[in-house]
Amino acid sequence: MTWQEMSFEREKLFDEVWATPITKLANGYGLSDSGLRKICVALDVPLPPKGHWAKLAVGKAIRKPALHKTTVPTTYVRMRHIVEVDGVLEERVAKAQDSTTAAAKSDKPNYVPPTDPAAFSPQTKLVVRAMKSTKLDEGALSSLGVTWADISVSEELKERALLLADRFAYELDVLGANFENAHPPLPPLHRGARREAGIKRNCFTLQGQRFFVRIRERITQELVPPPPTKPLKGLRATARQPIWEYRPPEYCYIPTGKLYASIVDAATYYERYKVEDTVRGTIEVKVRKAVHWLADAALRRKVENEVRAERELARRVKAQAWETEKANKDALLAALAGFEKMAKDLDRSRSLRRLMEEIVASPAAPAELVGSLELMALMADWLDPLVKAPWPEVDGVSERNPYGSLW
Repeated sequence: MTWQEMSFEREKLFDEVWATPITKLANGYGLSDSGLRKICVALDVPLPPKGHWAKLAVGKAIRKPALHKTTVPTTYVRMRHIVEVDGVLEERVAKAQDSTTAAAKSDKPNYVPPTDPAAFSPQTKLVVRAMKSTKLDEGALSSLGVTWADISVSEELKERALLLADRFAYELDVLGANFENAHPPLPPLHRGARREAGIKRNCFTLQGQRFFVRIRERITQELVPPPPTKPLKGLRATARQPIWEYRPPEYCYIPTGKLYASIVDAATYYERYKVEDTVRGTIEVKVRKAVHWLADAALRRKVENEVRAERELARRVKAQAWETEKANKDALLAALAGFEKMAKDLDRSRSLRRLMEEIVASPAAPAELVGSLELMALMADWLDPLVKAPWPEVDGVSERNPYGSLW
């Protein structure tokens, strides 16, 4: 997402709102009509009165008023977010959807509920077997983490929940989902406890991502009222003090008959899609849409991960190439610095040799310089990069005193 700056001039906006209905004008700016009205109020721009455009539609001539003077700023600047569409990603997603889901959606017929439990799919039979070993707890029969479908419903809705699980299994099988039921059942959780994220559970895999189905009934919890107090007898009756007796809170659980189903991410336990009974339709008619939406979302996430990995690989290749070029650049600059130092030393050595020649050619040269010719020759040979003669008195002494400190 990027920021876009929109600038509104008072006089120009005044001409536009009197030439075009504000709803159409707002669509041209990518705003709502109420948002454009607020900008007009901020710039003190008068708007056409009610019925103005209806009168123009019937051919009635209306005089446009003049823009009055004001003390407010004449320019209004607004910032908004612009969502940039990734063309490469959208093209890859469209190709992947055409090659995978289109054929799967059209090959098999629609789901038909079986009349006999023996006609359930193999994946649903695992759920039925898990539900047989459940016991009524807090008003519901709960099978959590045993199979790819978690069910927690009352006895009255058990049959409908199993039919829903069979419908989910059929639609998932059409889309090529792989079911995992080899993991051990999850240990029960205490009230308020959280599930550890690293524990694997039974689920189904779609486009490389793991999910499970959750079918639950909304069950209300009510506090059981305490029993009536015991009548007081003897001396305690005259004191009128109640008999204190510890009683832990008791609850009764009332099934509501309201069922909802959701598809949950097995890694994060986040509900990716949730359906329930509404006036527009029951859960059964929404299962196919939910599963197809999940398949498209999982496919998009898979393609996004692939595109992101390809771009990251390309970035690393470019970064490695830059590192190589940078190392080559540093090596060339270091060589240049070395050559410059050699050239400087060569100029110094040549200057010394010219000085020696002039000293030898001059009969009036000082004796001090004449006596230093041998030392100058040694210095010139030491500086000259083509000769590199040793100078023991200089080369053998380091820049730092190695005996200057005990540490």
